[in-house]
Amino acid sequence: MKPSCNEVRTNATAQLFRAVALALLVVSLISLVCPISLAWQGAKTKHEVTGRWQGKFPLEEGSRVLDADNPVAVEVIIKDEGGKLSGTATYYVIRNQDGKPKVMGNAESALIDPQFDGATLKFSVKAKGPQADKEARVEMQMKLTSATEAELENLDDSSAPLFKMKKVQ
Repeated sequence: MKPSCNEVRTNATAQLFRAVALALLVVSLISLVCPISLAWQGAKTKHEVTGRWQGKFPLEEGSRVLDADNPVAVEVIIKDEGGKLSGTATYYVIRNQDGKPKVMGNAESALIDPQFDGATLKFSVKAKGPQADKEARVEMQMKLTSATEAELENLDDSSAPLFKMKKVQ
């Protein structure tokens, strides 16, 4: 037996209703997901790493040394040459002289294989090894916390201080 004209219309109307409901559901889900996706991307803000960054030894609580008297202990200069990162790291030798820290020398090293993912710069530098005539490769990581601030850490020495870096002109 063939379905009546009313049954055909009822079935067609039900199918149309289901299709419209499904389309509305899809549009609703997309409108919910897009703002979440954009907010998540905003949370992963990428910063510009190129430039000159300086850090000082952290002052101990109760220290009589003023920040103005605390010299720069490390400087990292990062360049972008045609999409390839390069640069140098300079470490300053600081000694206590007359109750104040003074720069007594420095050691400079080219950045080895610098890689930046938009938030963290990883690189290596050459340093004096345990034996006087040997060099060691030290793994470093600089996490950008804002467009002008970062934290530099030595990944090979957990006892090394964490340097609060500032981008300078």
